[in-house]
Amino acid sequence: MNHTSLWQSDALTLPACRSGYQDQQQAIGRQTEEIDQLQTLLLDVLNRYNYRSLRHSAVEYYRKLNNLRTRLNWLHRDFVCEGLNCGTATQNRACYDLHFGLSVALEHHITTVTDEFERIKADCIQFLSGMMTLNLL
Repeated sequence: MNHTSLWQSDALTLPACRSGYQDQQQAIGRQTEEIDQLQTLLLDVLNRYNYRSLRHSAVEYYRKLNNLRTRLNWLHRDFVCEGLNCGTATQNRACYDLHFGLSVALEHHITTVTDEFERIKADCIQFLSGMMTLNLL
């Protein structure tokens, strides 16, 4: 493949890559916000109640969400922003860096974290809903 055909191929795939990359950035942001909201509710449980079983469950969900938050921060730092720098050049790097395949790697990591988050979130919401049913929240 000559240089011209590589450039033409990049011109066709770059917008799709940037769009996918922006979707992944937004997914990280949405999950981070949801984690913050759930952790706020769990902290409320911890501050209000001293029942051992409630506290144990709340602490466990909080810990799991905190681990996910750490992984999301890692993804954001290492894949999206290249450390502290979070400019538009990062999108170009992710889309063009064939050696590391960053956009593909980011998509895989986001999918893995999203699947885990959905499981933890469902369990946590079930726990909080049970508390609401008992008029504890």
